[in-house]
Amino acid sequence: MATAAAPPDGPISVASRMIDITVVIEGVRHRVKGKIGHTLAQALADSSIPLVAESCPIISMKKGPDTHVSLPPSVIAMMPEMNDEDEWFLGDIAESPSMKSSRMASTVTLNRELDGMVCAIQPNRPFRSL
Repeated sequence: MATAAAPPDGPISVASRMIDITVVIEGVRHRVKGKIGHTLAQALADSSIPLVAESCPIISMKKGPDTHVSLPPSVIAMMPEMNDEDEWFLGDIAESPSMKSSRMASTVTLNRELDGMVCAIQPNRPFRSL
């Protein structure tokens, strides 16, 4: 019985699908691992650091966990322009968004180019119930 050959660079490991992210919360840096293809929101919510995980609450049943983040210009340059829905959602959730550096973490898809990225968790508006 023939077996499939390993890729030329060897088998794919879990580590090869992960990137490092530095998350700044109130001036304190935290190292987080994120899986390539997942969103920054998923990486934050799945963090083993309680403060980081708590910073990304479930915003809605449709969107799941999310939070307002500030990103460096180099990361913003890699992202598509925000559409009307993204702008509305950011304006509704974020306490004081900057259209130059603010995004919702759910709109940032992790990839190899973002390995080593630094982002800052920014305040969200207080939860409002109907």
